Amino acid sequence: MKLKNRLEQDPLFKWIFYFFVGLVGITPMIYGLVKLNQGVSWGGILVLLIFIFIPCAAFLAIFFAPFLIDKTIASPIGHIFTGNPNIIEDKPIYGPVKANRNQGDYRQALNLVEAQLKKHPFDFDGLMLKAAIQAEDYHDLNAAKETLDIALIDKDQKRYNLPIVYNKIADWELNIFNSISCARQSLETIRETYPGTKAAQLAAQRIAAMEFYDESIVAPTKISDSYNDIVEESSRNELKEGLLKFPKKEQTDYEIESEKLLSICLKRVEDHPESIINREDLARYYFDHKKEWEMAIKQYELLISMPGASTNQKVEWLNKIVDIKLKSGTRLEEITSILNRVVNINPESAAANRAQSRIMHLPIEIRVANKKKVPLKLKQHDEDLGLI
Repeated sequence: MKLKNRLEQDPLFKWIFYFFVGLVGITPMIYGLVKLNQGVSWGGILVLLIFIFIPCAAFLAIFFAPFLIDKTIASPIGHIFTGNPNIIEDKPIYGPVKANRNQGDYRQALNLVEAQLKKHPFDFDGLMLKAAIQAEDYHDLNAAKETLDIALIDKDQKRYNLPIVYNKIADWELNIFNSISCARQSLETIRETYPGTKAAQLAAQRIAAMEFYDESIVAPTKISDSYNDIVEESSRNELKEGLLKFPKKEQTDYEIESEKLLSICLKRVEDHPESIINREDLARYYFDHKKEWEMAIKQYELLISMPGASTNQKVEWLNKIVDIKLKSGTRLEEITSILNRVVNINPESAAANRAQSRIMHLPIEIRVANKKKVPLKLKQHDEDLGLI
């Protein structure tokens, strides 16, 4: 056991040991080969074979076979599953950087990440980590932007890195520096650089969400003003008895609010035509409130034709159109054609299978939808119930 440990721990001793073992095993065999070349009788050959070649071969096999099997057979097969321990990947190490940052030692964290970036100057993860320290811990957004500019030098990776970089910058501008306009400008950079892509679509959704944020700031002020007006009017009228009475909603108020909601939805869609949320809200309004089926379908068709729309999104919107068609009483053939559009997107997908299954059950869905529209009719009975 001690010899095995010594061989594993001391490479020089290992090679010297195997050299002498090989010398002891091979020297007699060389002597036997010399004798064979000098001409030996069959009896002599048998003696050399029994007393020299076979023992020496067995001696060498005992010492070298495990080593050869391990290196030529076992190790390559094992490395397939575990990896080669002799191959060391030259990768940056950011564990100490994150540890120091979590402990609040931002200066040491910055020094460590810069040391790694000297060895790997264009490593994207390292540049993002350095920029995060500069922006989030030191509140130096300009320095963070300069760091991230390096990540955009590689033209081959720019298409993937730029959306990540500018989305992160928008996060910092919005959450740390409270600058909605700057965050919107960063997201506009993504839309302008790669129009019609999924990244541009997501940037458009974030820009539209910022518009909601602006409106939410104004909304509480209007509510407070209305409440103050009621209180002032109550004080002027000297209504001292009872609880404060708020005006009751009339039936016409619903129509007014409905029109206001429509104008808000239309304005949002006009300001942000690529916003999925705004257009879905408008379609839902047409469907639920106005019962204008074609207008709702038009919004979903615009969403389907929008650049950057994913397959899952298109499938979802087409199924929404089917639901509207069912409720509006459209013919079976027209609804079937819409579901066939789902199948044509990717005939091998699960969504296509569900669409085909729904086509088979469409007559049942149509009957159920039609039954819901028919008002319940009460049977008329004779006034004479059989009483005397």
